[in-house]
Amino acid sequence: MKNALVNGMIAMAFILTAAHCTHAQSLHGLHIGEDQSFLEKLGAPDAVEKYKSYVVRKWTLANGNELSATVNSAGKIVYLESDWNGNDDATGSDLNELRFGSTSLADLRRRFGSNGFMFKGRGGVLNTPDGIVMINAYDTASVVVTFFTKVVDSTGKSKNSNPAADRAKLDALSLADGGYAKSEWGERVYDPHYKKTEWQ
Repeated sequence: MKNALVNGMIAMAFILTAAHCTHAQSLHGLHIGEDQSFLEKLGAPDAVEKYKSYVVRKWTLANGNELSATVNSAGKIVYLESDWNGNDDATGSDLNELRFGSTSLADLRRRFGSNGFMFKGRGGVLNTPDGIVMINAYDTASVVVTFFTKVVDSTGKSKNSNPAADRAKLDALSLADGGYAKSEWGERVYDPHYKKTEWQ
């Protein structure tokens, strides 16, 4: 009986540990896979939009950053995105040691050991009116983390001669359910040196 109790406690500890690891990454305290009721702690959203079979809610946070949450028809969070407010004070990003406006694509490559992967349906570079945004995704234990790093003024007017990866600064980031990511953006194209990250 005692052994059975001990074994049961060990099994429960394993389950709780696994559950914690599954939800290691979060944005503003929210996790992929949680029920939409967890969004209530943010208060009323600034905007609510319908997208296909999903509902997208958006907030402007106290630090000026924007947060959006996409919920599926079952009421589960499948996508979270945080966008920098553009101020020069390198606002924290909610993910350890990464800062908007300061962390570069070169920093991310060093940290994760590769350039990650891109999705065929959206590519790896996005042109914007004031520069370009590079999109790099990585698998973690349970979600797809995507970093959007921006190079301001890619027209050659800038006198900054540093490599683009050093000039590309973190501008936004997202967490996505793997199934949602595939349905939205298709198959993946991996960096030859890619490996799944153990970063939590």
